[in-house]
Amino acid sequence: MQFARPVRFAAFLFPALIAAQTTSMLNLYPANPAAEQNELNQAVQDANGSTIDLTRALEQHLRKYPNSARRADIEAALYKNAVDALDYPRIALYGESLLLGHPDNELDILDHVVRAILTSDDTESAKKALVFGKRYEEAVGTFRAKPPEGHATAAQWADLADRALARATVLEARATGNLGNTDDAIAFAGRSWAALPTSESAHEIARWLAKKGSDAEAIEHYADAVEINDPRSPWADRDRDRKLASALYVKLHGSEAGFGDLLLQAWNRDAQALRDRVAHYHAIDRNYEVTDLLSFVIPSAVATDQPLAISTLKGKTVVVDFWATWCVPCIAQHPLIEHVKQKYAQNHDVVFLSLDADDDHTLVPPFIAAQKWPQHVYLEDGLAGFLTVSSLPTIIVIDPSGKVYSRMIGFKADAFESMLSARIDGAGTVAAK
Repeated sequence: MQFARPVRFAAFLFPALIAAQTTSMLNLYPANPAAEQNELNQAVQDANGSTIDLTRALEQHLRKYPNSARRADIEAALYKNAVDALDYPRIALYGESLLLGHPDNELDILDHVVRAILTSDDTESAKKALVFGKRYEEAVGTFRAKPPEGHATAAQWADLADRALARATVLEARATGNLGNTDDAIAFAGRSWAALPTSESAHEIARWLAKKGSDAEAIEHYADAVEINDPRSPWADRDRDRKLASALYVKLHGSEAGFGDLLLQAWNRDAQALRDRVAHYHAIDRNYEVTDLLSFVIPSAVATDQPLAISTLKGKTVVVDFWATWCVPCIAQHPLIEHVKQKYAQNHDVVFLSLDADDDHTLVPPFIAAQKWPQHVYLEDGLAGFLTVSSLPTIIVIDPSGKVYSRMIGFKADAFESMLSARIDGAGTVAAK
């Protein structure tokens, strides 16, 4: 059971970490290693944390053992090293090999591979990139059709799919344009912008409009590339697009007079586009991009009951129990929570919340009925992710100001009731100071 968000490290800054990960990937020191495995072990050890030396050693190993039973593992390690080192030829080489199957991280690999191929603008590279780009878009469609995973909400899942679609179609735009199909390139880039307004998609629209000779339209999209709020876009790219927009503007108007107004219009236009995007996801999920615990509104597990606004509990100590129907320790812990709940039954400043974290919400009402649980149950609806709940059961005690006071992870039968009571009392004491 995992709620935690993935974290990407700049792994090339941590060679020791890379060595450790690669050692694990290649199963160092297996029982009764054969001669080849001994050589592989030695190669990893001799690299001593250097990704360059490790890459060289692994490639030499594959040349010596081209039919190695460990080839897939070795190529996966080589691909990872290439991504960390931004080694585009090797990203393409080993990424393509990984894509012969259907790896779990297919979208991520496709993104890296297509971008690596498109570092060259030649025709053959564009053709190859377009093949993988189409597969990329198809994989996004498959991803979108799946039920949300990792307890992402419907809006969060749609957001992830839209972001992936934007990346796939902007790469299809680049490949298509490099093949000379400017109208199709503009259309692909437009789809990318519609899925997620980014500096990259605006640049591609402008680039191919300018190639087509539609300078006035290209200027507006270059301005979008400069002004859109896009944390992934480096300043150098924005400065490049500002200069391209300026050059086209001077070409049409003879000077930069009025160019600043055009950039301001782009800023207003792009800000509205991003507001519209957020509103779209809010219509799917009221808790989308909520940044304050007290702003969450959680639905009842029983569809006919009213949702609960966490803001109504401000000023109270709130004990939040995250559980799921499949979680045996959660079920075992429940009677102990009920005992503590009875202890505070007359204290109206202490509230107990039961939040279910099942993927399939239809399982919850019959489960509650079968267990004969008396309390009202709500669905976590993104709150677990917000509070970085990574395993079940987890109990979080929130103090009256709305801050997390304590976190109890896992089932601890011994002294559970006294431990939870002490945390509840502590949260109330903090608020009283």
